[in-house]
Amino acid sequence: MTFLRAIIVAFIVAGVLDLLTKRSQKKTESLKTFVVRAPLDLAGLGVVGMLLVIGILIFAAVENETFPTIIMIMFIVLLVFPSMLLMIAPIKGVWDVIVDDDDITVVKAFVYRRHWKFSKITYGKMGRGGMKVYVEGRNRKAFFVDGV
Repeated sequence: MTFLRAIIVAFIVAGVLDLLTKRSQKKTESLKTFVVRAPLDLAGLGVVGMLLVIGILIFAAVENETFPTIIMIMFIVLLVFPSMLLMIAPIKGVWDVIVDDDDITVVKAFVYRRHWKFSKITYGKMGRGGMKVYVEGRNRKAFFVDGV
């Protein structure tokens, strides 16, 4: 039951953060300074996954069923963790590409930052899921911009 409470609290906190992110996003018309961030639609998919998780856990609690350990581990790895990642993806600092004139900064997981100049970009390739941007020829992938 404590696992269910923790999931519900995490769901509510991530949902509130997503709503605050949506309200604070500013639309920019400038091509010199802008931020590329994961779309809020991903949070909607995370909400669906978390509602499914909460529903399954409540059903198990009502029926007095216990999950075997291997099923619970698979449940967490395949449903809980991906749903939580989808819910936190649109929050500022989780995954951002910040463009400011000639400088490009990629922020991942609030701490990991990489900096490039537009002049260092040598190759860009559109794929099924989005665009891959390379520096130093095609040897090193700089960042990926999702097409969603």
